[in-house]
Amino acid sequence: MTWSFSAHSSFRKCPRQWFYKQHVANHKASDPLRHQAYVLSKQENIPAWRGKIVDTVISEVIIPQLNWGRTITLEQARARADRLFIERQQTTSFFTTDGLPPTTEAFDAARSQIYLAIENFYKAENVWAILRQAERRIPQRALSFTHNGTTVRVVPDLIAFHDGQPPTIFDWKVNNRALRDYRLQLVTGAIALSRCKPHRDWAPGITNHRPHTMTLLEIQLLTGRVKEHSFTEEDVYDAEDLISISSDAMQLAVNNNPKAVTPEELPSALEPSTCQWCNFKQLCWRTNA
Repeated sequence: MTWSFSAHSSFRKCPRQWFYKQHVANHKASDPLRHQAYVLSKQENIPAWRGKIVDTVISEVIIPQLNWGRTITLEQARARADRLFIERQQTTSFFTTDGLPPTTEAFDAARSQIYLAIENFYKAENVWAILRQAERRIPQRALSFTHNGTTVRVVPDLIAFHDGQPPTIFDWKVNNRALRDYRLQLVTGAIALSRCKPHRDWAPGITNHRPHTMTLLEIQLLTGRVKEHSFTEEDVYDAEDLISISSDAMQLAVNNNPKAVTPEELPSALEPSTCQWCNFKQLCWRTNA
């Protein structure tokens, strides 16, 4: 089993939602239910879609240009965001609570928030100071390590390597308000960075740095708030405990054999708001009918 924070979050909100996404959805399956679950899993809501456009502009445009020793202006970044906005608006299948297409007002608000997020990224001088001094900058790199037999997968938004010094891990969010503390998610990224197999383009000696020596920065792009998370070895143990407890609960939920379990055997969400924003609502409610 592969454990991630997104899977953990989904399982906590609704084990059945987690099961549909992790064990039912499959684009290669001939079973109509599994194929439909896959199609539904790919639908986007406006906030998530908005965030992915911002992620793409930073990770695939701004940071690579910085790595090549070039500069890209705020106006150029916004222009790239505009092109992505139009392209993806035409090709994305959107999910809304009422089943209707997103309104023009919703798209206009999303565009404004994308502009704001990119502008706040450019205004974060303390972040740029770290990026300019970094030896290497690697965005959206998947990291994996094994903990008590469970494969843990983490994808930091950005890793900045420094000559002879512990790296900096960045996590940015495009939320109207922070709904939770992302410290343990960042700590897990630090654990992964210290334990996974070094990649070819990493700075030499990276595995010599212990997780609690790394710098963890959370950037709330809609508010411009940058938060450095301080942590100790105890926090590393807490993150490991969370992984163990959460992964054990997932395994118990499917009796260690997800192929022998059907969705209706797992409990559904207790909070109505979870169902309201769930991609798999129509499948789940059909099962309960």
